[in-house]
Amino acid sequence: MSVEKNKEIVLNACQYISDRNFPALFDLIDDEGTWTLPNRKDRFEYGGPNDKAGTKALLEGFLGPFDQFRFDVHSVTGEEDRVVVEATTEGIGPGEAKYNNNYLIMFRLRDGKLIKVTESLDPFQVLAYVEQLPTA
Repeated sequence: MSVEKNKEIVLNACQYISDRNFPALFDLIDDEGTWTLPNRKDRFEYGGPNDKAGTKALLEGFLGPFDQFRFDVHSVTGEEDRVVVEATTEGIGPGEAKYNNNYLIMFRLRDGKLIKVTESLDPFQVLAYVEQLPTA
């Protein structure tokens, strides 16, 4: 695939994240694909690598409960099979809980599918959001 086609696929994936269109997003992930947050799992529960099923559980579990959510791409850079995105998020809900974060995500593609995604974010922003959530 061309770099431009890879960028198009990644921008579609980012729009699916923003829309929380999980079926369309997971259709773009290769069956052998991985999604990694390069944080220690013993210190940040969302950290570490996930296979496609783990990615589905992670993203649906974290993003699903928002009442409002936006994932805004600010820059896209591509070379060979890699596309890097700088983005920010804003979310509200459930209730009055507020979330925002900064992201640097590297996508690797193979045959038009996401094969390896490495997502860097501020884990303290995630924890600050989780602390606002009502406890059961």
